[in-house]
Amino acid sequence: MKPKTLNNLTLGIADYYEYSMANANILQNYSGLDSVFDMVVRNLPKTKVIGEFEYEGVKYNQLGERSYIINAGLEQAVAVLTELKGNEDIAEYMEEVQGIEDREFLDWVKNIEFRGDAYAMREGEIFFAQEPQLRVHEKFEEAQVYETLLLTTINPQTNVATTANDIAEVTEGILLEGGSRRAQSPQAAIQNTRAAIIGGFHATSNIAFGMEYREKVGGTHGHSYVMLHETEMDAFIAQADTFNDKVCFLLDTYQVNGAVEKMIYIVKEKKLNNFAMRIDSGDLVSQYKYITNRLEKAGFERDQYQIVASDDLTAGRIADMEAQGCKFDKYLVGTFVVNPPKPLGGVYKLASYQDKKGEWMMKGKMSEDPAKSTLPGIKQVYRVSGKDNMFTKDIIALEGESIDSYLEQGETAEPLLIKVIDKGKQAYDLSLIKDSREFRKERLSRLPEKYKAGKEKYPVIISHGIREAQEKVKQYVLNEQITS
Repeated sequence: MKPKTLNNLTLGIADYYEYSMANANILQNYSGLDSVFDMVVRNLPKTKVIGEFEYEGVKYNQLGERSYIINAGLEQAVAVLTELKGNEDIAEYMEEVQGIEDREFLDWVKNIEFRGDAYAMREGEIFFAQEPQLRVHEKFEEAQVYETLLLTTINPQTNVATTANDIAEVTEGILLEGGSRRAQSPQAAIQNTRAAIIGGFHATSNIAFGMEYREKVGGTHGHSYVMLHETEMDAFIAQADTFNDKVCFLLDTYQVNGAVEKMIYIVKEKKLNNFAMRIDSGDLVSQYKYITNRLEKAGFERDQYQIVASDDLTAGRIADMEAQGCKFDKYLVGTFVVNPPKPLGGVYKLASYQDKKGEWMMKGKMSEDPAKSTLPGIKQVYRVSGKDNMFTKDIIALEGESIDSYLEQGETAEPLLIKVIDKGKQAYDLSLIKDSREFRKERLSRLPEKYKAGKEKYPVIISHGIREAQEKVKQYVLNEQITS
C-alpha cells in the first residue's frame, strides 16, 4: 500500500534551527556528514487515566505511568520523507525575510530531498522507553530538516493510538471514533481517526477519512435535527422513514423517558425489525437500565435493538458503566480519545555520525536529569519470546552486535526495526490500518498480564556495546571540560 499524499505540507513546517544549523555547517564547510537519528520516547509517560481527583471544586484526571506504548504514524512518516522536498518558496523566504545571503545555502534549500534510508517499527507494535520507533540514515542537514514534520506526524498518532488502546482493553463493545470536531486541525482529524483504529477502534464518522481510505463511515443525527422539527415525534418519524431498520434515535434532546415512548410507538407502527438509539448526556447507567426494562415490558428482545453511548467517554467511565451491568452495544468516543491528557514527549536525536576521517562517532545526549538522556550508536531493538511464544524481554543493542549472551535456552529474538525507505524510495509495503489493529491485538496477547497491567516492569536490556558507548561519551565530555 502506498502512503497517502500529505496535502498542503511543505518543508517549511520546521523549527528555524533545523535550517540555521544547516546554514552554519555549509558556511563552515562542515556539511554532508553521514548521520543517524533516532526518534525515541525516553521514558514511559504518566499519561494513563487511572481515576479522578478533585481540587478546590475542580475535577482533574488522575494519571499513572504507562506499561507500554502503541506505535502509529508510520504511513505519514514515510510520506514525509519520500514526498516533501525543498523549493523556491522556502528559499525566497530565507533570503527576503530572514535576510540570508549565502547562495550555497539558498541553493541547498531549493533542492532538499531525502535520499537516505529509514528503519521503523510496524504500526500497532507495542514498545517501551528508549526503544527507537524510527531510525533515519541521511546526511546531517537533510536528516535534521525533517525533525518537526516527523515528530508532529508520529507523536500525536502514537499518543491517540495508545489512548484508544486503553479503551479497547476495557470493553468488547464496538468502538466508534467521533472526535473530528474536537481535533486540533482538519488534517489532525484524519490522522486521529487512523490512529484510533490502529489502537482498537472499529469505525469512524469522519467522511474525509472514509474517502481517503475507501472505508464506510457511520453516523446518526444531532440534537439540532430534533430541534429543527416542530416536535420530537416528527423528527423521529423522518429518521425512521429515511433509514428504516438502520434508524438510530437520539433520545436525550429533551427528556429520555418521553423519547423512549415515542420511539416504541414508531417502531411498532412501522414494524421495524431492528433499530438503535443513542444517549448522550445525564446518568447513562440509570438511563440504560430504564430503557432496557421499558423495552422488555414492551415485548422487545434484547437482540432486536442496539444502544449506543456517547457523552465524553473515557476508559474509566466505560469500565465503570459495564461494572454496573450496562452492556452497551456501541460506544461513540470523541473528545478524550483524540485529545489525550498530555502530549507524548518523543524526541528526535542524533545517535551517530561519520566524521571527515570516515570514522563513525557514537553520540548520545547527556543530562543532569537522566530522564532526558538518550542512547548512543546505531541501534536495533529485539523482541524476545519464550518457548510458549510469550514475550519475555526486549534487548536494545548496536546494529550487528551479538545478543546471544542475553538469551535463555529456548528463547528466540526478532528485530523490530525494519527497512521502510531505501535510498529515498519506499521499500516496505505498508499495512492496511485494520491489519495494524489486528497486529496490535496479536502482540498484546503475547505480553504477559503482569507486564500489561503494570504489576511488574517489562524488562528492557541495554546491551554491553551501548553501555561502553555511553561511557565513551561520558569520558569525552569530561575531557572537554575547561577549568579556569
